[in-house]
Amino acid sequence: MGALIRAEFRKTFTTNLWWALLIPVAVIGFGAGWMGTTFVGIINSVQQLDRPVPLALLSVAMSANFSTIFGALFGALSVAGEYRNRTITTSFLTSNPRSAVLVAKLIAAAAIGAGYGLVNVLCASLGGLLGASQDLGNFGDIGDWLSVGGTCVLAMVLWTLLGVGFGALVANAVLAIILPLVYKFVVEFIFSMALVGSNVPGIGPYLPGAAGNGIVSNLAVPLFITAVAGPDEPDVPRVAFEVLHVFFGGHYGHPWWASLLTFLAYTAVFVAGGWWANQRRDIA
Repeated sequence: MGALIRAEFRKTFTTNLWWALLIPVAVIGFGAGWMGTTFVGIINSVQQLDRPVPLALLSVAMSANFSTIFGALFGALSVAGEYRNRTITTSFLTSNPRSAVLVAKLIAAAAIGAGYGLVNVLCASLGGLLGASQDLGNFGDIGDWLSVGGTCVLAMVLWTLLGVGFGALVANAVLAIILPLVYKFVVEFIFSMALVGSNVPGIGPYLPGAAGNGIVSNLAVPLFITAVAGPDEPDVPRVAFEVLHVFFGGHYGHPWWASLLTFLAYTAVFVAGGWWANQRRDIA
């Protein structure tokens, strides 16, 4: 197994895929951090607050919502790309059992996903810091910042693992790119809008994209509200939470750990589906 894992890392770092997808993660992270600072600045211009505004919490949440898709694309292409180039044939023929290759890919992808998550958090924090004129007080409590940053890394790892399972399931590089993008930014958005005002609005937080975003946002938004409102946080109107969730993802009143468990279930389903397909697919 150790040799297979090392081989997966060699495959990764001898191609351009990993750093090509890392660039938008860094750029989006920095940009989201900057925009998050601007959004908080607008609030502060309307109502001067007597305490620092922990903008970094929201900046990291926004950057995670837009960046995790690149982790999923990396995971999917790490498998589907090998099917396209037929390089996976040698791996399957020289390893026993065949599922060991998928396990090695999952381990390597988890490590790469964690790296993507760390870059995302650091770039979002840098963007937020520069946008806030280097006011370190706006990062809030260090424990809150580390908690939100940790969930960002965790979300990126899970999206990357889901991508590996999806790539193994479809075994087509074109579909591995198009389907995740279309689903997250088109299909789920339309479905979420259709649920507004319906008799089943509670389904929204359990959709794959919403659950993935909620891992970070359903933690960041309540922490932000608590830090800004102080001990009077229970008196904050619901609309304040809902507005922040519209901009930064997640759903009002839905705990972050429920989003984590929901998305973990989706990840397990796709990994199991990829394993099943790999066991039965011709590789010649």
